[in-house]
Amino acid sequence: MKYKIIAFILLAFFIYGMLMNLHINEDSILGDIKDKIIRLHVVANSDSPEDQALKLQIRDVIIKELEPKLKSLKNQDEVKKLICDNMEELRKASEEEMQRLGKNFPIDIELGTFEFPTRVYGPLTFPAGSYQALNVKIGTAQGKNWWCVMFPPLCFVDIAQGVVSDKAIEDFKEVLNEEELELLRSGERDGKKTVKVKFKLVEMAKDLNKNIAKIIKATDGVQNSELKTQGSGD
Repeated sequence: MKYKIIAFILLAFFIYGMLMNLHINEDSILGDIKDKIIRLHVVANSDSPEDQALKLQIRDVIIKELEPKLKSLKNQDEVKKLICDNMEELRKASEEEMQRLGKNFPIDIELGTFEFPTRVYGPLTFPAGSYQALNVKIGTAQGKNWWCVMFPPLCFVDIAQGVVSDKAIEDFKEVLNEEELELLRSGERDGKKTVKVKFKLVEMAKDLNKNIAKIIKATDGVQNSELKTQGSGD
């Protein structure tokens, strides 16, 4: 009986190792994805209808300025350089739009790394984490935000119906490999959200870890009982 328990523990550890290896591999892939894309993030002054409408108008200005310049770029370093080189023009265009609308909120524009929650964008699901982004804050930046993927250029396609064109996916293929793209697609199947693989792996690994601990404890109990029996027999 003892040998069967030991064999089961060894098998459980082997399965546990496989699960954790898959989990580590997926985290590595996600890290590569986050390093390859650049997001646009526009945060409204507040959640008032007026401020939310203003957010979208500022968004349109940013996209209008960047769209013709970014479409031909295929390298994220080139994209980041172009954004940095045009930062003042973006700020000026945003401020001019603000004045045209009779508002005087300050606008803060920064290219950096920011935390994002898990978000669905058409057929693609972007997991939570740190992403490179052009961050645009309007006023106190206490309102709901709008975001898109600026590189590869999903900002410039119509996804009102949750549909990303084949051309947009082809653009993604020039930046992400098939494995990375498939991982983003795995968050949405047939219109229904599936459980993220990484969370499932963690849950399975935790459950397995608990079961292993219980078995080891039970094995120790059996061994102690055998020792007591042997001792009383002497």
